[in-house]
Amino acid sequence: MIGIIGAMRVEIEALKNSLEGAETITISGIDYYRGKLDGQKVVAAVSGVGKVFAAVCAQTMILRFGVEAIINTGVAGGIGKDISLGDFVIASKLCQHDMDTSGVGDPKGLVSGINKVYFETEPRYREAALKAAEKLGFRAQIGTIASGDQFVCDAERKHWIRDFFDAAAVEMEGAAIAQVCFINEIPFVVIRAISDDASGYAPVSYDSFVKEAAAKSIQLTRAAIAELV
Repeated sequence: MIGIIGAMRVEIEALKNSLEGAETITISGIDYYRGKLDGQKVVAAVSGVGKVFAAVCAQTMILRFGVEAIINTGVAGGIGKDISLGDFVIASKLCQHDMDTSGVGDPKGLVSGINKVYFETEPRYREAALKAAEKLGFRAQIGTIASGDQFVCDAERKHWIRDFFDAAAVEMEGAAIAQVCFINEIPFVVIRAISDDASGYAPVSYDSFVKEAAAKSIQLTRAAIAELV
């Protein structure tokens, strides 16, 4: 069974409506939709925004539903120099840009206890997502995604995250899911549609774009799963 996590309802709604034999199970206030998607057993959930909600959702999928892998889908801000609105970034690795114990001598971004800054995605899953994007005609690249409990709209902060962590995109959940998957030895991948560029420029409103981006993200997620079967 594959777990699929989106932070917002719009990121999962279309997928939920495509599930065969779907049942809804509510745990800790999060609805989990279990069923079949194109013949593959999946459980999908709207985690809520931020790292804590994302981590709770991922851990529940692993312990309660026994998922064998997790795909995190949704939108992100593009901070790479060659990233454009509507592109996709498929994570090679993820980090937490707001994790900072540098006051005691640690590198910025280091997660204490497991002593890692970056969490690597499963190569087979990210390559499947990239191949699916090519078949769908979506512009996509593999790169680092940085996560934090901040909606980063300040251009200076975006540039710092890009340069310090060599990141292509920034969002609020992926690295938390990555950390949970790492400690549970579960393969995962994070797929993000870009909603604005490094300057903060977005030629359409966020509310209208996120619906389009979410639909494309689910389309890509489904195609990536098909590549894995």
